[in-house]
Amino acid sequence: MTIELTILGIDVSKSSVTCHILTQYPKGGLQAYWNKTRNRASTLYPAFYSNPDAKKKQKSAFDFAHYLAEIKPNYAILEPTGNHYSRLWASIVNKLEIKILWVGHVELRRYRGGKNLPNKSDPADALAMAAYGHDPDHQLETGELNLRYFLMHRPEPIDELRDLCQQLEHLNRVQSPIVNYARQLLAWQFPEVAHTKSKSTKSGVLPPLWGWLANRLEISPAGKTRIENRYKISIARDYGIEIDPILELHAEWMCDISLYEQRLESRIAEMLSEPAFKPYMTVFNKFGFGLRVRSRLLTRIYPFESFLGVNGRPVIEYEVREVKRTERERKNGETTVRRLAGDAKRIKRNRSRDTFKMRLGMGTVLEQSGDGLVEKASGSSLCRISLWQYVLTGVETGRLPENEVTRELINYRDSLKANVGEQGRQVLRPQTFGQRLALSSVLQKVSVTLNAVRWEIYV
Repeated sequence: MTIELTILGIDVSKSSVTCHILTQYPKGGLQAYWNKTRNRASTLYPAFYSNPDAKKKQKSAFDFAHYLAEIKPNYAILEPTGNHYSRLWASIVNKLEIKILWVGHVELRRYRGGKNLPNKSDPADALAMAAYGHDPDHQLETGELNLRYFLMHRPEPIDELRDLCQQLEHLNRVQSPIVNYARQLLAWQFPEVAHTKSKSTKSGVLPPLWGWLANRLEISPAGKTRIENRYKISIARDYGIEIDPILELHAEWMCDISLYEQRLESRIAEMLSEPAFKPYMTVFNKFGFGLRVRSRLLTRIYPFESFLGVNGRPVIEYEVREVKRTERERKNGETTVRRLAGDAKRIKRNRSRDTFKMRLGMGTVLEQSGDGLVEKASGSSLCRISLWQYVLTGVETGRLPENEVTRELINYRDSLKANVGEQGRQVLRPQTFGQRLALSSVLQKVSVTLNAVRWEIYV
């Protein structure tokens, strides 16, 4: 049985989209189709702009809406290129009641490369997405799309949570240059507090140092008194050096950022208490994850069912292939892998586990470099950073809740430190435990344990 589908591939850029529509998989293959059509890009691969240049006769987002209403595709396939860049165009598609399917970055890159389509080409990307849905490998026997090859739609609470996490991360990045310049000014205007960390201990209350410098009212009386007493005996004040207005401005910015961060964290805490997230919170409590870490991880692994097969079980695949022996060499912070001849064996592939690790940023890919392969981390860098911070502040210090999960992580940490080389010296000594190699080992252990604990609660 053949089902006729009209699929629109949409490649999203910063301020534009490039489209291509297909009603069937191109006969003769994608590369031949691309060679025939690439010279007619203006008609077959129309581009639409959110802020069109009238002089260049660029089409607008309104033209995009008219284009969709005219062709009426069954599906629109997009790549999640930035949460903000794709939102306008996805909203238009949704408003016209056209179903959206999302293809992952890694999957699309491999698919495009396997079809020999050019890289860094918006029309080629649009073609690849349109053909992705028509490819027989991505369809069921009935001709319907196999949704296993597409990203599972995230419910609205997760979309909101992801936005809140991104706002927190943005504010965290914005603070660094503000704080750095403020501390340079404090070094000669109030040197006694130039390198102190000022934090708020209560919602609605500002960090004492920034609140006092900005002369804000949302500061605790005790904090205000403490800063004033220190300023009275400051060497800068004693020699007539006053607080500069530019420093007060930076302090004002830090106050506004602090209050907004508190509102964001309050909303995140409220969302995490929803019943749908209770099993995930049970897992995160075992690890002792903080609010920001658990919210970031949740946006990547919810729902857990997206990692499973249609039967609700992990996707396990077997294949017979040559298993090459490998030689690994650590040099200049990189792991170089050389593959040698090996034997043919039946290999078990746990696709669910591997995808889960990739979402956490703990996947690895091999990239060609000279005569060897370089092993590089792959997946969400934000999740990897969050887990990295958890290892540094939790596993390394031992400040974790007491349970079987944390005991396993700490025992693994201790086993790395106790590893003795041929000369009787520790391979990973305590003073060098913060090095990337040791942290990566513990990070991998955290991701595997997280998957195992989550699966136990799921079943």
